[in-house]
Amino acid sequence: MTVTDIHHEHNGVSLLGLPDGARQQHRITKKMLAAQFEEQAPGDARLITKALASAQLVGILRPETIQVPKYEDAERAVVDVPVLEVVLADKTSSADRTRVTQLVHRSMAKPVVLLVHISDHTTMLSLALSHVSRTDPTQSTSVIDAHVMVPVGQIEPGALHLDRLDRTDMWALYRDLVRTTAADGRLASTVLQAAEAIALRRRLTDLKTELTTVVRDAKQAKSQQRRIELNTKARTLRGQIERVRDTLYSADHDDGHGAT
Repeated sequence: MTVTDIHHEHNGVSLLGLPDGARQQHRITKKMLAAQFEEQAPGDARLITKALASAQLVGILRPETIQVPKYEDAERAVVDVPVLEVVLADKTSSADRTRVTQLVHRSMAKPVVLLVHISDHTTMLSLALSHVSRTDPTQSTSVIDAHVMVPVGQIEPGALHLDRLDRTDMWALYRDLVRTTAADGRLASTVLQAAEAIALRRRLTDLKTELTTVVRDAKQAKSQQRRIELNTKARTLRGQIERVRDTLYSADHDDGHGAT
């Protein structure tokens, strides 16, 4: 195993605080991930082959290894959650990066914890709320209901350790992982559902992007009237950002996590 592989393994293991019994070390072939799409979506299969440099299984969350009960309903059976790490090929575009990450989630009929290593030495944590595809006769793929990718460097250290998450059952644990990740590992409001936390994070990102554009345009505006209009808009956006942040991040709750 190379130094790079050791570094990658350490990320997934340490991020979740995986117990020894949950740790794995198995290479996954691109062919295995791409095979799910070769017949119905050959373009997606080609993208996996092109964009993935390597993939590795570094852990499996099972009831017997993490002492959390399995979960089953009409849409999903969560009896284990694989922890995968993938390295993307150099020069993979941002759009392809998101697409191939979602394809990895869709390639399995279960929730997946996915660490994505990008060529600029950034590592993203990718999580997806999903259910088993009803149109897949083999019941071996998933449909994504909501997806979130967060730079690991932004997440509060230790916040995603399994012993700090909702341990009611495997699905509750995964949803709490999603909810906490969407809030950068800060204490997300316990009244938020995981999908709501993802939506708030997306809204926050969009508002920040819009604010950056408005501030830049205000600096470049030639007329004073236009500058005043843009500065007023910037003030409004800052207020909206604060309200979304207050809803997503919650410092006034006690320490218990409880995904709904």
